[in-house]
Amino acid sequence: MIDKNSVELYKAFIDDLVDLRPGVLPRRIMGSGWPKTIETEKINKVLGELTKEQKEIFALITEIARDGGIHDVIMYLTDQMNLEGLELIRDGVRMAFEPFGFEMYYDWVCRREGNAWPDVNN
Repeated sequence: MIDKNSVELYKAFIDDLVDLRPGVLPRRIMGSGWPKTIETEKINKVLGELTKEQKEIFALITEIARDGGIHDVIMYLTDQMNLEGLELIRDGVRMAFEPFGFEMYYDWVCRREGNAWPDVNN
């Protein structure tokens, strides 16, 4: 039987990663650009020359890149938990590992897409 607290910790962990998903870069691309510094002058110049549709494409590219980074870290953690015995513990509660029968990155993608959590007993 799976400890309910460890499953809730797992769900919170994945949901926290979903909450990290919206990054600042798409907002900067679609908004007024980067803070004005010498280093960002060229970026803001290029952004100022883009159409709204072009900005939307670049914002999408940055979202996809951020998703890829989060996904890769979750895959790494999954591999470490499978192969190396890595455990995540918060307040003395050991986080469940794959409580729904799928890898963490699969659960993250499902939650990112708005799917409900499955019943742990199924």
